[in-house]
Amino acid sequence: MSVSSVPGFRQLHAHGPSSLVESLTSMFQTEAWPGADGDSRVARQLREIGVDVSAIWAASRWNMGEDGEAPNRRHPLPGDPRGPQTAAALTAVAARPRAAALLGVYLWSQASDALQYTFRHGRIIVPLRAFVETWAACRDEAPDDVCRAEGDAVAVLLRTLITQMHTSAARSAGNLPRLADAAAQAGERCADLLRTARAIPDPTSPFRRVLVPQAVTRIRYFRALAEAARAADDAMAGEPARLGPALEGLRAAETDRHLNYILASELRSYRMHLAELHRNLDSAWLTLDRLRTVYIYPFGLRDVSPAAAVAAIRGIADRDERPVLLGVQAFAVRGRLKMDDVWASVDRAARPYGGVSLSMPNVRLEQPDGSFIAELSCDVRFTEFGNHYVRFRYSARDQSPQQVRDARFRLSNLHADIRVRWIAPDGSPVAVDHGDGLPPERLFDLADLLQRATTDLVREGTEIAQGRAHVVTTVYEASRGRGPAAPRAERTPVSMGDELLAAFGSQVLLQPVSYGTATLCDWTLPQRNPVLLEGVRHLGDVVAVATNSTTVALVGTAHFKISQYGSLAEFVASLNGLFSAWNATLADHLRIVAAMLADHDVNNGADLAERKERLTREQLRLHEFASEVRTTLTTITSPTFLASALESRMLNQLLQASHFEQQAAVVTERLRELLQEPIAARLAALERLHGDRERAAEARRERGRRRLMDGTLSAITVFAGVYALIGTVQVALDAELIGPIQAVTATALVTVGALITGLAVFNWTRGR
Repeated sequence: MSVSSVPGFRQLHAHGPSSLVESLTSMFQTEAWPGADGDSRVARQLREIGVDVSAIWAASRWNMGEDGEAPNRRHPLPGDPRGPQTAAALTAVAARPRAAALLGVYLWSQASDALQYTFRHGRIIVPLRAFVETWAACRDEAPDDVCRAEGDAVAVLLRTLITQMHTSAARSAGNLPRLADAAAQAGERCADLLRTARAIPDPTSPFRRVLVPQAVTRIRYFRALAEAARAADDAMAGEPARLGPALEGLRAAETDRHLNYILASELRSYRMHLAELHRNLDSAWLTLDRLRTVYIYPFGLRDVSPAAAVAAIRGIADRDERPVLLGVQAFAVRGRLKMDDVWASVDRAARPYGGVSLSMPNVRLEQPDGSFIAELSCDVRFTEFGNHYVRFRYSARDQSPQQVRDARFRLSNLHADIRVRWIAPDGSPVAVDHGDGLPPERLFDLADLLQRATTDLVREGTEIAQGRAHVVTTVYEASRGRGPAAPRAERTPVSMGDELLAAFGSQVLLQPVSYGTATLCDWTLPQRNPVLLEGVRHLGDVVAVATNSTTVALVGTAHFKISQYGSLAEFVASLNGLFSAWNATLADHLRIVAAMLADHDVNNGADLAERKERLTREQLRLHEFASEVRTTLTTITSPTFLASALESRMLNQLLQASHFEQQAAVVTERLRELLQEPIAARLAALERLHGDRERAAEARRERGRRRLMDGTLSAITVFAGVYALIGTVQVALDAELIGPIQAVTATALVTVGALITGLAVFNWTRGR
């Protein structure tokens, strides 16, 4: 069969119009942004051969699906329909000239565009893998060797994009060797792309002309990244010899004339951070000799009061029960929190701060290859105020700034996938029982599962409101030495906060935890100054509060006093869950009231009364909630909340730095607006309208009754006359003036006439 006889053939073969080269070049020059437009040249050509371009566009949309929300996963979920849909689209056009390659490169453009917006790669990978697997099965259907080779090259192009996503995820793994390995693998995949692109037998093929230089460029990009990650890891270990050549490799990769501005910006970011690292190799570096990292995942309960939640968990403790949660038995259920003296209050009438806790087995974190990351303690705390939270604690020694950064980043819900396991009493790892959900791939996932599992102990199906996660880093001992990884004998202990802040690496303690990781050693460049609290205890103490992180470095203070201050920082960080629950409750109330007031059916008096009763109950519930909110806020801000005036001032500083007043103001203003909502007036107006309509209806009914009576009386009068006539007929019959037949006939005529006349009179009277 000749090529021209293939259905849908448009003479874009042998080998394509120059516009196709321009389209492909434009895609790679902008990392697919123009290609992602459904009106691009490639999209138009696909439409002309019958491809549903909108379906291909949707295939790589991470935020499109039946649930409307992309899971925080970089691995595909089983049963995703995007795979079969992509396979069907490829199978339908595999026999047409160049169609498979066009479809694949358009799919590449969609996925590449999606990567500019999200770290959640699971849904994006699905159609790419489906294309690669389907092409392997149907490549023999291609009309000739050129089309087959072009399809092979594009399939490898999609595989390079998958490895690029793995590299992107590895940046957020808190492990430079993992990033180096992922980048090296991506470089090898780009080498495969170079080989398959060169194997296209037609040198004028648009795909060969574009993919060959792009493969070369991307090989340089990923190899430079891999070398930079290894060099940075070596430098942190005190072997910086490779750092200079790695920087030169990044600079050289930036000058590639085929490199687009998006990849160039990434290389520039890598280079700038490593250059800062390189410039400070001889500086005084900070080492955190002993520190503690606490991860706080706050939450509030939307439909259970704090007192009821604490009472439910305390009941479990009183019964000496240890529930099984997520596949393991709780280590202990404590009826009281361990509270030090800092939480004592001089106001005996005030509500004290306290609560209960569930102590879980320790958690083991591993890289996907099984290498150990850290072991953390774990407990869930329920408080009398409602600022509940899941708490993980991790202690370490002799940590470099990079290690501290990686430890803090474990807080993120976009941390790369790792293994999260329980530690059994015998020390063996135990898988987390995730039920019908997804297995935990990061610390955030385990916290989420624990929040839901423990609140089911309070009441099954209890709704939660999650707050913003927070990490508290407490520095107990620190030292300075020349260059990274200086031996302990060559380091000088830090005794003042100014010394700590002057050392290179201290900037990692002042930065918030980033949402995702986009570069290497992202702590090296200084960021906007956080809130540095002054006069905490001693001159030179450092407390830094950022959006989702707090650093406590009271280097001249005894251990137990540092821990006391750390408990204040934890308390403030956990309040975010309380505010989340309050705002969710207010939103629920507003939605319920709006729905009830939106029903304007005033014809049903019983329904109106029922709505009035429901609104009254809802208002009472809101007043109770408002009382709870005001009591809690008043207690927290009370000068007698803590017994010590010094600790009270410290707490107020932390509250101010965390924008507590602004959050409280938002909640109280919304409460005020809802409490002042003229619901009573609106109900009264509804009742008046209902009464007016009822009175009008009653008046209509009364007029109807009167007309009915008038009509009935008129009809009776007619019938009375009829009976008088019938009496006359009877008299005539008795006098034999008429015979029986004439009498019956006359009586019948009179009766029928009477009925017709009576009915007419009745209707006429009613209708007046």
